[in-house]
Amino acid sequence: MDPINLLIGRPTPRLQAADKLAVASQALLSQPEKSGQALTYGPDHGETDIREHIATWLSRKYQPGPGLITPDRIIITNGASGALSGILQEFTDPLYTRRIFLVEPTYFLAVQTFLDAGFGEKMQGIPEDDEGIDLEFLRRRLEEEESKLKNPSVVAGLKGSRIKLENQGYKKLYRYVLYVVPTLSNPSGKTMSVHHRTALVQLARKYDILLIADDVYDFLAWPADDHLPHEGLEVPPRLVDIDRQMAGTSKWGNTVSNGSFSKLVAPGLRVGWCEAAPSFIYGISRVGATLSGGCQSQYTSFLIDHMLVSGALEEHVQNVLIPTYRKRYNTLVDAIKTHLYPLGIKISIGHPYEANAKDHDGNCIRTMLAGGYFLYIDFPDDEAFPGAADIIRIGNDEYSLKIAPGEIFTVRGDPSSLERARTTYIRGTRLCWAWNEEEVMVEAVRRFAKAVDQARGSR
Repeated sequence: MDPINLLIGRPTPRLQAADKLAVASQALLSQPEKSGQALTYGPDHGETDIREHIATWLSRKYQPGPGLITPDRIIITNGASGALSGILQEFTDPLYTRRIFLVEPTYFLAVQTFLDAGFGEKMQGIPEDDEGIDLEFLRRRLEEEESKLKNPSVVAGLKGSRIKLENQGYKKLYRYVLYVVPTLSNPSGKTMSVHHRTALVQLARKYDILLIADDVYDFLAWPADDHLPHEGLEVPPRLVDIDRQMAGTSKWGNTVSNGSFSKLVAPGLRVGWCEAAPSFIYGISRVGATLSGGCQSQYTSFLIDHMLVSGALEEHVQNVLIPTYRKRYNTLVDAIKTHLYPLGIKISIGHPYEANAKDHDGNCIRTMLAGGYFLYIDFPDDEAFPGAADIIRIGNDEYSLKIAPGEIFTVRGDPSSLERARTTYIRGTRLCWAWNEEEVMVEAVRRFAKAVDQARGSR
């Protein structure tokens, strides 16, 4: 029995744009002047032309309400993971920054970056609701933190409590940070409503929160209605767009959009971008690794630029990735409904996000948004149903099936996160369609159902 991995969250190797990268590499390296630029230390922000091309591409995709995106709002990064680390280095302080909030269930591999930055005991989970984040839960946590500042002994203890000083170049530190994947979230697959996005930015301004949005799945969206084409689908406004459009934005802003070409071209390229207020972007460019080494992905950013300008990137996304992922998504959903729904297991959808799409005649149609890499399934809230740990163990031992345990999506450092999870998403798991081919996913769901049946029989 061949092993099947349902935990892994990366693209199948055949979907990595090797052929297009080969063309880009050949074109780049055959031009001495351009290859000379690509192979040396680059400008801290990345090449101006490349940033302009990314800004134009983003403007075309998002159609931001506040206007076109300008290159001074863009910095080239070495991917979303590296950018997250750089953001924390420049704009947070283990003493001054009072709390790190992460929407739960959370992207489990991001947690370590916050731990590395020294925020272990300051990390706190904020539950999702059906619209993407429990705003009232967050508001209560913020009010609790702020109420502590009314205690004179607490205030006295905070005086001078920062490691990173302004005269050392740290011009802006945020009091709070909130990490979120607003669109087609990892792991839940939910998309945050516009109402919640707007309210979240308002809270961020009131309490000096930096909203770090992993916007890495936005370009992999399609209509849930399979009769509608994916071209022309309207994607949700990003938090960074709302922050820019809302009156009263500050010099630094309260949002940063963290993007990556890992999901669109190939993870091994290690190239992405951040978009934020120009002052914020300049701050990221002052991180030590960038000051020393220049642009963190100089050569690979030139490859991406060739794909952008030639149209190869859009061709790959629109004609290869989205059609493939859409078929896999439909196959996985059908398999879950066939084999798992009869067992009481359901897909967790929350409140579906409605977006504008176009039919084949160009008419505007309202539809539900689908896409990304992941969906979440919930086990029945029934004491007679086997525990997730038993299902995972039997799936691994008897059916060579690797299933993600729900507890990995809790916020380490926050004991209450695990307590909340025990009554919610621990009784379920994340499934990914990016890695396995259609027939493998169907087989995986069949094995999953057998593992559930065997676990029930052993109780």
